[in-house]
Amino acid sequence: MASQAESQGAKFFGKDNPFELRVLENNAASATDDDLLKAAEYLESIFGDSHAWCGGWAMRLRGSERHTEDLDIVIQAPSTANIWEKLRPHSRITLYYHKQILEEGGDQFKIFVDSHDKQLVCVDVILAGRLETPTLETQDVVEVVTPAETLTGAEGKKRVMSLRWQVRQKLHAIATRRKDTDCTDLVWLIETYRTEIGGWIQDEVKDRRETFFRWFYDNEMDDDEVDAMKQYLGLEGDQR
Repeated sequence: MASQAESQGAKFFGKDNPFELRVLENNAASATDDDLLKAAEYLESIFGDSHAWCGGWAMRLRGSERHTEDLDIVIQAPSTANIWEKLRPHSRITLYYHKQILEEGGDQFKIFVDSHDKQLVCVDVILAGRLETPTLETQDVVEVVTPAETLTGAEGKKRVMSLRWQVRQKLHAIATRRKDTDCTDLVWLIETYRTEIGGWIQDEVKDRRETFFRWFYDNEMDDDEVDAMKQYLGLEGDQR
């Protein structure tokens, strides 16, 4: 298993055993909301105002009840290698051993956080400004929210990607990987923030709006709802 770093710092995986990542991922698949919350708070203490949550965890913080098995965090930093170095002193972190790969450039990397009692949480670390994310120094790209009551045990304010960037990321994900969960997440966002999102969603990339609408058309049985969504997305003149 992952080897312990010097001075009780981070552990490492991937040095000798090519199957080690799979073992860690299998462990992390058992993580509960409480595990995710503890891991998230640990990372918040490390990165402070240089982070924002995105993906499924940001949805949970906003009130979505869809379970997510991992965390997605955007970090403002010079490089992924710089983030790796910042994580290295922390004993609850497990890092990929070969840092030199990050030094050659990269947009994201995977880590594991020990939430408690050796239960790991998988975290995708994304460099701000890459992979359909903005730099966090840009105005109005981060929102500070109070965690939803559905997320038991969450305390204090949390930094999440702005609503517009979350919608934009979902539209991008739907257009590229087409997972049903991305589509249902976007439906939830629209239902929850209908007026706010309606003020600008028609300015988002048309091809992406069309891809989402095709999924909605195939999965929504109510014709009135389909017509309303088509109008909401600014696609009234398009053929179904």
